[in-house]
Amino acid sequence: MRISTTQIFQNSTRAILDQQASISYTQAQIGTGRKILTPADDPAGAAKIVELTKALSVNEQFQRNADAAEGRLSRQENALVGVENILRRVSDLAIQGNNDSQSPGSRRDITTELRQRVDELIGLANTKDANGEYLFAGFQRNTQPFARASGGGFSYAGDQGQRFMQISPSSQVADGDSGADIFQLIRNGNGTFSTLDNANNNGTGIIDPGRVTDNSAYVRDTYTINFPFQTAAGSALSFNDVNANDTLAYTLDINGTTVYTVDETGTPVSSLAALAGVINDDSGVTGVRAIVSGTTLYLTSTTPSTSDITVTETLTGFTPGDGDSLSGYFGGALNGDTGASSSTVFSPDDATVYLIEDAAGNIEAVDSYQEDAFINFQGIQTLLKGNPMNGDQFTLSPSLNQDLFTTVDNLVTALESPSGLADDRARLHNQVNRVLADIRQAETSISQIRARVGGRMQVIDGERISNDAASFQMKSVLSGIQDLDIAEAASRFNMQLVSLQAAQQAFVRVQGLNLFNFL
Repeated sequence: MRISTTQIFQNSTRAILDQQASISYTQAQIGTGRKILTPADDPAGAAKIVELTKALSVNEQFQRNADAAEGRLSRQENALVGVENILRRVSDLAIQGNNDSQSPGSRRDITTELRQRVDELIGLANTKDANGEYLFAGFQRNTQPFARASGGGFSYAGDQGQRFMQISPSSQVADGDSGADIFQLIRNGNGTFSTLDNANNNGTGIIDPGRVTDNSAYVRDTYTINFPFQTAAGSALSFNDVNANDTLAYTLDINGTTVYTVDETGTPVSSLAALAGVINDDSGVTGVRAIVSGTTLYLTSTTPSTSDITVTETLTGFTPGDGDSLSGYFGGALNGDTGASSSTVFSPDDATVYLIEDAAGNIEAVDSYQEDAFINFQGIQTLLKGNPMNGDQFTLSPSLNQDLFTTVDNLVTALESPSGLADDRARLHNQVNRVLADIRQAETSISQIRARVGGRMQVIDGERISNDAASFQMKSVLSGIQDLDIAEAASRFNMQLVSLQAAQQAFVRVQGLNLFNFL
């Protein structure tokens, strides 16, 4: 076979260039530390690298989300700790101000501090995060959520939105709570119902916040504890027209207003319920209301008052000397000869009996009043201290939402009220007891929110660990696909250099095999 000189030169040149290309590729691998320089080097490996790199980027974003959420939750936790500290101080001031030994001056000093505490609460409610956004404004993060309203009270400019952040492929976590949830949606009273003394009470009764002892028996309704006058009412009238020559008539007046009249030709009301009905028809004028329980009719003022209730029964239409007579509903012995009119005066005094009505006027309980004795009805338990007076009232109504700032403001109002008289002091104690109950509910609510915040932070810690483990695994796989074995590459590089040198030296020898060299 004859090989031309040109062919020899071409083959030698090609071999040298191939070796140089291999050296250049290996040198590029060593320089970058990567095994695959272009997708053409390993299409399957390159595709896997793209997939793993994207997954790592997403995982890093999860970690950044976790860090951001944790930062906001940490600031919220610090703000809630501050709120709890203020509530404890307010509770201490409430107990201090509720002491009868306090003077009006010392109570004014307490209210001065309380107003400052309200401002502190508003400041905490307007806390910002590291980005200058309000923590407790819901989705309205650039709007200050809380402020004093111009007409009194407090306003909220945020909403109840809650932002969730993705911290793993399958887990989201809320990065905060709205100001409405934390500072506004707090149930007052004991969380189920709230007790309230009538502002016009004249006794010294102080009601306990109460509690539900039997949820199955509890019916959500408004209940009123009345301390009425117990009467000795009869249930029927019986006219005694001795000579049957008159038309006898009966008139019932309450506090000077005629509420019922009937003559012997008519049909008198014959039940306590019917009698109570005719009395209550005019209660707006007389200021007196009748309540029937069993075989007893009770009278009470529509609004607590120190005024007497005067019941007057009168017999008319008789002929003097005939001996005409009548027994009245309220025990009046009416006689045309000896006394045709009888008045009974019920004067407010320390109450001896209580009667509980629901919102529809149904009687739920009647019993004698004993100080510090539990009052139980409809699964509810409460008690009263002190001495309520006839006509006094206490209300138990379903708990409503009340903002935290109003709770403290109510304490200011209570401590600024007059407290010189016994009934004023009782009113103060009832108001402060209500505030203390509201503060306990607020503390419970804040504690529950802090527990939720702590739970979220634990979730974040757990997901961060899982994300780190996933990143480590993906980086290990990625390294196995794309990272260069430096020792192997260096060895290969040296071998390629030797091969290149050999090719070059061989070319030198071969290119000398020219026929003209032998001529």
